[in-house]
Amino acid sequence: MNNKKILVSAIISTYNSEKFIRGKIEDLLAQTIIDKLEIIIVNSGSQQNEDEIIREYLDKYHNIKYIKTKERETIYKAWNRGIKISNGTFITNANTDDRLKHDAYEVLSNYLLEHTDVALVYADQYISSIPNQKFTEIENGKIIHLPEFDRLLQFGRCIVLSQPMWRSSLHFKDNIWFEENLEICGDHEFELHISEKNIMKHLDVVLGIFYKSKKNKNKSFINKNLVKTERDIISLNYLQKYVHSLDLNEISKLKNKFAFYLRIPILIYFLFYWVFRTLGFMKNKLSPEVIYILIILIYNKLEKNREAEKYCNKFRRVRKSIRIEKCYSIIHPIKNKQ
Repeated sequence: MNNKKILVSAIISTYNSEKFIRGKIEDLLAQTIIDKLEIIIVNSGSQQNEDEIIREYLDKYHNIKYIKTKERETIYKAWNRGIKISNGTFITNANTDDRLKHDAYEVLSNYLLEHTDVALVYADQYISSIPNQKFTEIENGKIIHLPEFDRLLQFGRCIVLSQPMWRSSLHFKDNIWFEENLEICGDHEFELHISEKNIMKHLDVVLGIFYKSKKNKNKSFINKNLVKTERDIISLNYLQKYVHSLDLNEISKLKNKFAFYLRIPILIYFLFYWVFRTLGFMKNKLSPEVIYILIILIYNKLEKNREAEKYCNKFRRVRKSIRIEKCYSIIHPIKNKQ
């Protein structure tokens, strides 16, 4: 394939995904823009038989590149490895167990071509517990309706899910790469990083399937504590940078925006948030923890540490939080060093 014709580079990282890899490759080969699609597979020292399956395709399809490492590496190191040899105008990660609508890449890439101010685009997904279920086989499935892009909302959770597409210039021009030491939340960190100076866009259309194992064997479900730890450390770093960047007018607007929530007794606030989130009404709302962290950091920036400590202690009385404790350390750096 002529490199000038490559519009999209799809990066597959595989480790012990033998039962999914053939379906994933076939899924990509069925894309409507296959003549403009480059498939890059990184086998991170898998102990299963992906290698033999992948090699069946290499002689038949010249748009497939294959890298095999001797040792296992994080998925984000594998993605970076694949991206570095990519030639596409746009990049997407192609998880082995997820599936796509046949024109998913055409829809996503067309949006990026038509909206040059958007750095990353993402769409809704079906959720399925059936391995290798094709998009054409899912009817009336449960849809994961993702929220519209909101930079503040990202501080609480990943809002993009597993099938975004973004500009390769984010890597090769802006030098933004995936953090290779992270195990699960590197895509969240990447999205927080790029949204500091760029726009992301949600498309209100279902373009793929997110596979959720019936036994919750997905890595993010097996390692919920690690997910929370990585997410908390990552998000607090970006929350601090965000608050530091605000001017006094922006700070005033945020304080006014959250004033009502801070007046609610915190236990009632938590109960209210939990009930409405369970009912599906809070997908576009910040969690109580993120709101309190923002307020604490704002008061710290304004050098009103008595107010910052008040909200720290108010939260600490009802719930343990890594991020709130780190905020307390920010307010009292000398006390915590002793």
